[in-house]
Amino acid sequence: MRVGVMYSGILDANGADYVADFLGNAVRVSGNDLVKLGTFGGPQTQDIPDGLDVVIHSSGGFHLTPELIEKFKKKTKFFVWTHNDEIPNWHPSISTFTNLVHKHFSYTKAHNWGPHVEYLPIGGDHTVYFPIKGCVKRYDIGMVGCGHPWRRQFAERVKRTFPNCSFDFTMGLTHADINLIYNSTKVVIAPMQDCDQYNPEIVFGCPCRTFDVPASGAFQLQVLRKGLEDIHDGETIRQTTLKSTRDIDSVLPVWVDRIRYFLEHEREREALAAQMHRQIMNKHLYLHRLNRMLEFV
Repeated sequence: MRVGVMYSGILDANGADYVADFLGNAVRVSGNDLVKLGTFGGPQTQDIPDGLDVVIHSSGGFHLTPELIEKFKKKTKFFVWTHNDEIPNWHPSISTFTNLVHKHFSYTKAHNWGPHVEYLPIGGDHTVYFPIKGCVKRYDIGMVGCGHPWRRQFAERVKRTFPNCSFDFTMGLTHADINLIYNSTKVVIAPMQDCDQYNPEIVFGCPCRTFDVPASGAFQLQVLRKGLEDIHDGETIRQTTLKSTRDIDSVLPVWVDRIRYFLEHEREREALAAQMHRQIMNKHLYLHRLNRMLEFV
């Protein structure tokens, strides 16, 4: 099958194009033929070649117009896979095309698009994030992501207690760089995700770190969100999640206590990391997501 993976058209570093990269890797691993449509951080593709069985567009659709969709549909089936659907500024663009495409997949159940949308969380890319044999745990705490002010402030506060940290908010690291940080870190933290900043009460879907960190074999503490119940078992969730809040003063002591506990209990930490790794590898790779999509072709 010839599968076109279309990039978002967002002219900057963005999560949707990371997903497009990972989905493209899944197409190759699956033995299908990959045709990349657009580039990471490049302009929206205006045309597609003949002979594709399906095109999958990764984005919230900021630069995807109804006119372009109708143009693409004359050549092949056209799917979209939207992310962070609970963020309000994605809604106007998504609403223009959700009923036009052949299939709309969403990473969350907390959307307004109707029952025709297929729930499909994002996943882990085992070709990019994987355990590095013999890698030394050089850092106590690690975090990689967009440098939102809250996230930077939280990291600075954590570092006062645990100075041996590796934090990067440049959005300029390669996948290999990030995988190395995860492999080199005892406790990776994800205290607030992008979508949590807007409306924590409705957050459902799981962000990239839910999958990337355990795929690398690393241990992660992350915020509690409803979608986690579709990824990990209840006991794993209980031990590795904390509530999300914008109030750093109230939440920091809880995070510090949990971090300290897992730094001091290596066997328990490593057992949980291995369990999360197995759960991602067994059911939650981009390869699994691609196979689900191709059932609709």
